Formats: sequence, C-alpha cells, structure tokens
Amino acid sequence: MKVEERILQRIEKNRDEIISFVREIVSTPSVTGDEKAVGAAIYRKMEKIGLDELRLVEAIPGRPNIVGVLRGGNPGKDLLFNGHLDVVPPGPEEEWDHPPFAGVIEGGYLHGRGSVDMKSGLCGSILAVEALKQENIPFSGSITLTAVCDEQIGGALGIRHLIEKGYVKGDMGINCEATNLDTVDVAHKGIYQCDITIQGKAIHGSRPWLGINAIDKASSVIEEIKKLAMELEGRKHPLLRFPTVNVSTIHGGTAANMIPSKCTMEVNRRLIPGETFEQVERELQDILDRLAKDDPQFKASLKAKDFFMPVMDTSPEAPVVKAIQKAHKMVRDNDLPTGGKDAGTDAAWIVNATGMPMPIYGPGDYLKGSLASNEKIALDDIVDAVKVYALAAYYLLGKGE
Repeated sequence: MKVEERILQRIEKNRDEIISFVREIVSTPSVTGDEKAVGAAIYRKMEKIGLDELRLVEAIPGRPNIVGVLRGGNPGKDLLFNGHLDVVPPGPEEEWDHPPFAGVIEGGYLHGRGSVDMKSGLCGSILAVEALKQENIPFSGSITLTAVCDEQIGGALGIRHLIEKGYVKGDMGINCEATNLDTVDVAHKGIYQCDITIQGKAIHGSRPWLGINAIDKASSVIEEIKKLAMELEGRKHPLLRFPTVNVSTIHGGTAANMIPSKCTMEVNRRLIPGETFEQVERELQDILDRLAKDDPQFKASLKAKDFFMPVMDTSPEAPVVKAIQKAHKMVRDNDLPTGGKDAGTDAAWIVNATGMPMPIYGPGDYLKGSLASNEKIALDDIVDAVKVYALAAYYLLGKGE
C-alpha cells in the first residue's frame, strides 16, 4: 500500500474523533482575552499525541500560546503549522440559528463561532500530525505546531511574542486560516490604522460664528480621504485588487447646543505588497497639511495606532505551495490555484520575521462565515483539510527531500 493511501485511510478511520475534537474546541468559548480554557484543551490534545516537545508560553498569565514539536528520524528541513485560538465576539445570540458556542452539528455542518475563523484549520493541523504519528510515517527534519492567542487584535501577546522569544523558526510553513479549500493564498494585505483629531473652538450653539466647528472641519478630511480611496484603486495587484482606506469611526461634540471643539476619527488603511507604513502615513499627513494651508482655522493631528500588520508575500513557486497543491489534487481531484487574501493573518508576522515561505490554506468559507452570525463549516471540509495537511507534510519531509 502506498504511503499516501495509508495516511488517507488512517484519517478516514479517525473521522468521528476528528469531528468530535473540532466540536469540543468550537464549543469552548475563547473570545480574545479569554483563551485559557481552549488553550488547555489544545495542550491536552498535543500531550495525548505524544509530541517530542510541548511548551506552554505565556506573555502574561492566562493568555496561552502552545508550541509542539514532532521530530523525524533524520536531520532535515523544518515545517511550521500556525493557527490561532481566539475568536471575535459572537454578537447578539438572537441573530444565530443555534447558540454560538453549542457546537451544534446539523445538515452536514458544524455550527459555531470560530468554526471558520479558525478553529477547524488549527485543529486540522494538529490532527494531521496525529495521523502521521499513528501510522509511524518516517520523515526527516521536524514539524512544529503553534496555537496562539491574541490574533484578532494584532498578535502582540501571541505570535509576535513567540517570534520574540525564538519559538518561531523553520524552513517553510502553512498558515491554516480559511481559504474555503479552493485557493492557496500566497499574499495578503497589510494594515495601518491611525487617529486623526481635529481641533475647533467651543461656543454656544446660538452663536456659531464665534466658534470653530470641529465636525465641519472633519467633513473636509473625510472628503479628501474618499478622493484618496479612489486614487488607490489605480494601484493594482494581481491577487489583491487594490489598496483601500476608510474612515471607520468618528466621535465629536459634547452637547446639542454647543459648537464642538474636537472631533476624532479612526482611519483604516489596507496596504498591498510594495507599499510601506511610512508612505501610507505620509499620504494621510499630506491631506492634513493641504487643508491647513488652505484654511487658517484648520488644526489637526495624526497619531498611528499600535494595531498594525505588515503585508504578506510568498512565492507561488515555493516547494510548500507546490506540496499543498499536490496534496489537494490527491484529496479533491482538482487543481488548486494560488490566490490572495484581503484580510490579515499571523503569516505576515512569521514571513516578515523569518523569511520562510508560508502560504495560507484552510477549511471554511472566509467571505461568508468569518465574523458573521451563523458561522458554520462543512464536516467534509474539516476532514479534507486534515488529509491535505498530512499529505503536504509527507511530501515535504517524508522522503527526506
């Protein structure tokens, strides 16, 4: 029997256990900041598998990151899997057909917050390594599993902490975020966010000519940002369309009968490869400088936020990309194209810090399911992801190549 057949048969044999474990993890609430319980469940699973190395790494107490390593029989290359533990809040429960943390299975789907983003992918990588170990598949080098907290708000206590402490290393990696199993994504946008504060002068609302209305001044900033957004559509990327900029929130005023003395807006800018944070900030500051030049009463300041993320760009010709495509072809019998992701992932931090290629491939329809009410994932997609991860690892390491 071919090794590929042994791997696939093992995973089919494990199907009920696979679904049961993913259901357990989806049923364990882990909104960002509250990942302790789900981290403990992941740790127990990795411990049960019998990895060669297993560590709980916390930047602060109660915020877990788990690192597990399975070593091969000979020296070789190192493969890193990455996924995150935390999920976004589910929102009003009345918007859900099933309670968001009940782990309901119905109609061939697992329903629940985090099923798509991204507990199914995270669990898939762990279960793939378990199958390889159960079948005693010989390989060279090592496979490292990382399950991190804090991804939804920038990863400072999660993947960035692991990178800083030297736990993130390898020759190549796979980020298991959702791609609906219909693309392997080799690029995604970066994130820059800032606050722009416009200063006015408060006065009684009956005498507006004696004050300076900060909200009125803010409207001119919004109009200029809308113009910039249109200009950005001309900066094309073959996989990511174009960069974007949005005014996301706005706060101003004190009372209805007062001219507002201050207005603050949050601006969200998404970068494509080739753009820099310095360039993005300069473009926004230039808007404020032009408005101040044309209007002596215009006073505004810009402050970058701590939440940011670099762009991710991986070669579509990297061996890890080819291994995923080959494994996908074996499992689903169709060709897997490369793609790009508009949203950010922890792959950006890893690729930029280490230089390793790390494409993104995982189960779940990100566009329809992630961050939405009634998040759900097909059970067959969960099992197929486990198969692809296991085969890709075998293709990369199992022959000592």
